[in-house]
Amino acid sequence: MDVEVRFASTEDEREAIYRLRYETYVEEMHLYQGLADHSHRWLKDADDGAAHLMYARTQGEVVGTVRVHLGSDGAIPPPLAERFALERFLPLVPQESLSVVGRFMVRRDMRGTAVPFRLIHESIGFLLEQGMELAFCDCQPHLLNLYLSLGFRPYLGTFDHPEFGVMVPLVLVLRDREHMEWVGSPLRALLAADVASEVPARVAPLLKQARDVLSQELSDPEHYLREVHGLMGSTRPPLFAGLSEQELQAVLASSHVIQCAPGDYLIRRGQVARTVFVVLSGSLEVRDGDRVVATTTAGEVLGEVAFLLSTSRISDVCATGAGARVLCLSEKSLRALIDSSSRAAALLLLNLSRALAHKLVQRADSPK
Repeated sequence: MDVEVRFASTEDEREAIYRLRYETYVEEMHLYQGLADHSHRWLKDADDGAAHLMYARTQGEVVGTVRVHLGSDGAIPPPLAERFALERFLPLVPQESLSVVGRFMVRRDMRGTAVPFRLIHESIGFLLEQGMELAFCDCQPHLLNLYLSLGFRPYLGTFDHPEFGVMVPLVLVLRDREHMEWVGSPLRALLAADVASEVPARVAPLLKQARDVLSQELSDPEHYLREVHGLMGSTRPPLFAGLSEQELQAVLASSHVIQCAPGDYLIRRGQVARTVFVVLSGSLEVRDGDRVVATTTAGEVLGEVAFLLSTSRISDVCATGAGARVLCLSEKSLRALIDSSSRAAALLLLNLSRALAHKLVQRADSPK
């Protein structure tokens, strides 16, 4: 399959990108209903005017896109600068060397092809050519492992996006060859062997402060497993009942842990991501509109309905009290386990079914 990647230079190209956004965000993911232009069937916003819009095209159709803002253009909008807390980095890196990457999407039928990586590869190559040192983006929890494997790292707590719910802010230190080699990032091939930068050492203390996101991609696997076991406590969550230690390690290998602040939406109704969450501490409310349907606490499972039925989310889930810490098990990693380990898969699916049955019983017995 031939894939052409280029920047939009005409209004027709930009409008094709806006239409792809509409198909992806509005029609597929049921987002941005109030912002979208439904008569033209496109989605654009005020930040597009100052951005570089890259797109991938195959057989004459736009099938993927990503948006890039460069500090050297003076083009990082204030809302984005605030969202990514860029002021933290300004004493260490000039604003002209900062960039923000967003609106990354690929048409559904192209997500298992070369298109996603081509867009990432070309956009990061462009940032390096432009002399950028840091690239900021954010992602939903189910995409975190992908971004970490590319070399991105968390540096802030999660935040609540009005459309997506909980998001994880990330930064890619573009010339940190050591980190890219350590995670095995395919982007390391873009780094010139004779180009060095002092920026990785300068920003390292800021990255080490991030404790709201834990992942095996960010530390030694044994250290990560010890941390997760410590967070689970002496009693395993019921989801892992019956699993051997080796099977549990296989389940946790592709997991990560995030902290949700009070009021953050871990799940929003209608979302298409099917991550399964295990509450490690704190509490979250399951809501149907303004009505609280249930409250979940440590050890309980969330998100199992969408996973089991391969459907979109049916309820909102919001952190309460002092917030919540949750273990995230992506749909992709769970289905890979189902394909590779029949015993562990059978136990997990049985435990998920039991968790769902208990919830149904509790709700049936609760006063209306």
